[in-house]
This record gives sequence, structure tokens and C-alpha cells, in this order.
Amino acid sequence: MKASLKWDGVLGFEATGGSGKAIVTDASTGAGGRGLGPTPMELILFGLGGCMGIDVVHILKKSRIQLTSFSMELEGERAMDNPRGFTRIKIQLVLKGRGLTEAAISRAVNLSMEKYCSVRSSLKAEVVTEYSFENI
Repeated sequence: MKASLKWDGVLGFEATGGSGKAIVTDASTGAGGRGLGPTPMELILFGLGGCMGIDVVHILKKSRIQLTSFSMELEGERAMDNPRGFTRIKIQLVLKGRGLTEAAISRAVNLSMEKYCSVRSSLKAEVVTEYSFENI
């Protein structure tokens, strides 16, 4: 999996994934950015919610549950000191569907969080990060 980012001259970047799809990410105006897109930390919440949501939908469909609506709210609490990573993420799921039970929802969410969601796994892990650079 790859991503490329191109700086906009201020604090924003156009980010393009291996899929060829692009988004703009920017710092908040309070941090000196122009607020033209989600912040990098918001992108982490988007990634976690999207990953978990895909898992939950797949798991419930395999259980022959027919979802009619599904939404999530994520709220991340950050450390006060740099690097100000997330210390807690709260996720509120709202689901509606035929055959949907609390047990089915709990099972799907737990399977996602503990077994399938690669974003959640990455948040729990100490990821080896390497870099190189060119000064042209």
C-alpha cells in the first residue's frame, strides 16, 4: 500500500493513495493552516471508523442481518504533551435493521476491534517507521 503527498506551500497536502483517489489534508486555522481539509488526526478517526464499519457490515451480513441504517460518531482524546497522540477514542454506533440484536452488534464490534480491523491493530502496535530523504 502506498501514499504520495504534495505540499501546498502552507500547511496542507494533497494526498493520493495507491488507488489513485486524492484528498486534501490541512492543519487547522488555529495551528496556522487554512482548514482546507481534515487534519491528520481526523484522518486517523476516519480510518478507524471506516475500517470498523466495513467489518461490522460484513459480519452482520454473514449473520443474515439486514441493516437499513448505520452511522458512527468517534471522539478522540489527545495527550496534552507532544506528540499529542490519542489516549482514548470513544465510538458510538447507531444501527437499525431487521433481525438486529444487542448480542449480534456486540459480537460484530468485538470481532472487528480484536481480530479484523487493521487500523485498530495499527493503533495498538508500535509500528516500525523508517525514512529516507533527498535534498535537491
